[in-house]
Amino acid sequence: MGEASGVTEPTSKAPQLLGFDHAGVRVVDQQRSIDFYALLGFVLDPDAGEQAGQTVELINAHGVRLNLIVNGIEAPDNRNVLMDVSEKWPGWTHPAFIVESLDAVIAAMEAGGIAITEGPVDWGRRRVCFVRDPDRNVVEFDELKSGHYD
Repeated sequence: MGEASGVTEPTSKAPQLLGFDHAGVRVVDQQRSIDFYALLGFVLDPDAGEQAGQTVELINAHGVRLNLIVNGIEAPDNRNVLMDVSEKWPGWTHPAFIVESLDAVIAAMEAGGIAITEGPVDWGRRRVCFVRDPDRNVVEFDELKSGHYD
């Protein structure tokens, strides 16, 4: 495809995407990851049903979903290949969750012994911070400023 076409409006043939169901997160240790995401309010989804392979579905009280893909291997030098190496491999680098209170996220992370890796900082319409999960996957939290919830 090459360079961006500059198109800012969807074409008439574009499918109507109705929402975002979940993000898949590759992890090494299932319980360690469940414990980390529990700090953010995620629990095992009782309605997930049987999953093929090593997929564990999590859900929070607002219906936000994550799928843990439990087939990762320990990364050399504890580095995330999408974020921590000089070569920039293609791939989705992180989810960004909208939160009611960034201060509450920071407090939950501190209580769980999880370091804030960046922030909090103000970026235009939002105040943000970042953490790393136990497998070095980046997780972003955005508290939207007044008037930016639509």
